[in-house]
Amino acid sequence: MQLSWKPGYSLSNRPVRRTATRRTNRRLRNADGPQRFVFIAENPMRDLNVSEEGSPSVGTPFGVSGDASTGAVDSPDHDSDSRTVEYQPHRCNSEDEGPSPCSSKSTEDGQLQLAEGENIDLGAFCGWSNQVATIKPSPAEASDLPNSTTSIPPSVLYHNICQRFGPILERYNMEFCNIPLTSDLQMNPFRYHRTIVPEPIFLVHAVMALAGHHVESPSADDHRHTALKLLRESLNASGNMEDGSSMLDAIMILFSFDETQSTLGYWSTHLKGAYGLIEAYGGIEAWTTSARAEAQIGLLLWWDAITSLLSREDCVFPYAYVEEVLSNPVDRKWNFFELCGCPHSVVTLVMQVARLSAEKRQSSSMRYVTFDATVIAQIEQALESWHHITPAALAFGSEEDIQQDQDCMHCSEAWRHGLLLYIYRVFRWEPGSPIPMYVVRWARIIVDHVVACRDEKMVSRQALLPLFFAGCEQRDLSVRQKIVQFCSVWNDRTRYQMFGCTIPLLEEVWAEQEAKGFENVWWGHVVDRQHTSESCYPLQMRLCFG
Repeated sequence: MQLSWKPGYSLSNRPVRRTATRRTNRRLRNADGPQRFVFIAENPMRDLNVSEEGSPSVGTPFGVSGDASTGAVDSPDHDSDSRTVEYQPHRCNSEDEGPSPCSSKSTEDGQLQLAEGENIDLGAFCGWSNQVATIKPSPAEASDLPNSTTSIPPSVLYHNICQRFGPILERYNMEFCNIPLTSDLQMNPFRYHRTIVPEPIFLVHAVMALAGHHVESPSADDHRHTALKLLRESLNASGNMEDGSSMLDAIMILFSFDETQSTLGYWSTHLKGAYGLIEAYGGIEAWTTSARAEAQIGLLLWWDAITSLLSREDCVFPYAYVEEVLSNPVDRKWNFFELCGCPHSVVTLVMQVARLSAEKRQSSSMRYVTFDATVIAQIEQALESWHHITPAALAFGSEEDIQQDQDCMHCSEAWRHGLLLYIYRVFRWEPGSPIPMYVVRWARIIVDHVVACRDEKMVSRQALLPLFFAGCEQRDLSVRQKIVQFCSVWNDRTRYQMFGCTIPLLEEVWAEQEAKGFENVWWGHVVDRQHTSESCYPLQMRLCFG
């Protein structure tokens, strides 16, 4: 609609304080008395082909803030002088006699959120809009008007939510979805796929939450909350396999979002939800027919095992899932090293050790049960004899192929020695007994392998858990400082706070070792305190370095 300046009305009830100094009209500057103006609506443009039932919005993605259910988020790159809000233009027409014209887009506390984070009272804003729509200028006032009018261009219309957030979704698929992985792969379990039309809103909110975190948007938590709420509602509704795939996509992305916040989280909640979803839609046999779903389940099993290693508790997924996913690795379009930086043969041992450590902890609390260490001894021998094998295709490849193979070797060796350290501490060590020198040597080998990977690649940061085990065995200050620096650098590069959260955990272990003696303290003491500190809540928080 067309808007023009009218003298004689106060601007005190306007919704937003202008940040720039208002320019005064030279023609009115020398008039008697103060001049005050207000916007008046005139001559609604009816030649625009805009549906009165539509709900267009002004602004671009990551430039609009409002209720999380609208899918809007704020952008640090948005012009700081702009004022963009979502509105219903047909309800602010002077001919509209309906209810309050601006009641559709608001926050929970009745505040309308602007691009710069300023809040205005929704009731005052709607009253101002009604006043603007009904005021008519008198003939005397109209004679003093300047010969200029200000026109507002038509609002932007989005046909669907994918079009509205297209730039963000595209950047997410090009950049953000690759960060958790060792390298990008065709069956990326985090990539956003448009498999259903219209798109599931919970999945779009999950993507917007993770993307919003990477651009430091204040709306990221709102999107996460909305995604969880809508996902719970969808889990209770029946649907087809495509609906189940979208829900699994959302669970994967929300799990990754929680990893950006801390190592401590409700990981078992995500894992139990994923397991219940897979079972509800046909079980593991129905899902492994899709390479993408199989890669997602493989990563879920990895997260399950890593969380269980630290807590020494039972895994959420049964071992039948592990056997199904670990079978026939050659025929797959993905591999575990691309997902988590650990080779397939070592992943198999990690899955077994995680379940054995839970049995060991349970048996230690039972009077007439003795843990059989035969299987652990076999796994330990397998790890000691394991060595990296260069694929035949890379033996005479390019220089980049050789560099990638060396990075793979270093990261794999870090995991191998990290698992050996874990076996010693969980299955061999007794409190108060001296630490063998080969354990200290394994710890130093892990540090050397991690720092030997190229800095510009994403490989070395996949060995965070072995590096944590190694750091707990190191007394040399320079090596400790190197580990802290490594965690700090990757915390900034990936924006995943689990790297930064590792530093205080290590410092707590080191402080207790200094106070109580190196042979009396291990990382399990600190981890158990982290877990029990949240025991008053029904949902148990656990540590995850995956």
